[in-house]
Amino acid sequence: MFVSCSYLPESIGKDNEIIVITSPLDKPFVERLMNDLFSHVINTPQPELEFSLHYKNPWEIEKVKKYGNIIIASLDFPQDSTGDYLMQRILATHKKEEPLFVLGDLYAKNQIICGIQALDAISMENGINNNREWVLHEFRDILKARMRLKIFKHGDNITLSTQVAKMFGYTLDLQPDYKIIKSDSLKPFIWIGRGFPYRWITMHKSKKSQYIKKNEAWNQLSIEFADLMPQIKIGGDLRSTEKQQYNNKVQHIMRGVYEHDESDSGGPFFVYIFETSSVNEVILISGFVNYPGHEKILLLKQLEIIANSIHKGVI
Repeated sequence: MFVSCSYLPESIGKDNEIIVITSPLDKPFVERLMNDLFSHVINTPQPELEFSLHYKNPWEIEKVKKYGNIIIASLDFPQDSTGDYLMQRILATHKKEEPLFVLGDLYAKNQIICGIQALDAISMENGINNNREWVLHEFRDILKARMRLKIFKHGDNITLSTQVAKMFGYTLDLQPDYKIIKSDSLKPFIWIGRGFPYRWITMHKSKKSQYIKKNEAWNQLSIEFADLMPQIKIGGDLRSTEKQQYNNKVQHIMRGVYEHDESDSGGPFFVYIFETSSVNEVILISGFVNYPGHEKILLLKQLEIIANSIHKGVI
């Protein structure tokens, strides 16, 4: 990816919004493939797509070229004089020969442009399937990078991060406006949060052996939440589990919805399970969003970026 140039403007648009530029003739085929590629949904409790797709014609590129996430897709067949021309111009200008490629910071800072060119719909489908994880990784990485810049644009809460480090031996990068809601250094447990729309983060230790099997993990989590945060109730529906690579290890993520007795509302939550250097010990970092009637996917992403900032030692 190209190095960001200082004279470039900042990218625009929502962090998870992808502009797909394709010709009217290619759109029916491209749309089906893009909807499948970016199909990951998180229940908040209503289902929200991880990325939202918006389609534009090739001649509209000047209007959207500063957006942060752009896909330019073109099929040789059916032939057209708009999408094919745009793709050939990009291939020639940037000396690209691959049918699927990524350019960074072309028209704006912290921007990703993915080009997908194929003979026909079948060839494009095969190309996407063969590079599916790589494409998703590229878009997720740039989304996290942009969001992290925004999250910490006013600096870090060094004081609070130091308190967390003293309790756990591990700590998080936190925004200045996060405050302690509840803490117990003996368990240890800490619950921190910020104002409306409400975002809460909790951190506590548990035994690794209790979080190996899925059903046992959910039962144990319910027990621990009832002890640490009795006002938080985990819903029985919309539960899911995921896996991801973290520090060359498989990391488990639990997702669901919760109810909060005091506010008579609730929302989505996640639990990231991090192994520690101690035998049979894990640290659980949980994130909760409360924003009734609004989209919550980006607020969850913010909390997940903070959760993944975990590191050992003091600040």
